[in-house]
Amino acid sequence: MTPPRDRIHHPPAPPIPDRQPPLSDRRFEDLLQQASAFFAKAERDPEAERQAAIAEIIETMKRYGLTVEDLRATG
Repeated sequence: MTPPRDRIHHPPAPPIPDRQPPLSDRRFEDLLQQASAFFAKAERDPEAERQAAIAEIIETMKRYGLTVEDLRATG
């Protein structure tokens, strides 16, 4: 048998947060910049960056007629 509805225990409702004052333009811009940086970092693809760096190095080597031996000679 289930207890009458008025005797069922319900957890207390969470407190209603205090209203915050409106954000200043400066604070809003700061939060927006932080969010943008967070998402940019999260979307970063290290393997794609590596491949792009390799392609850039190969292009530079071709442009100046460099070989791997040229690189070893300077190191």
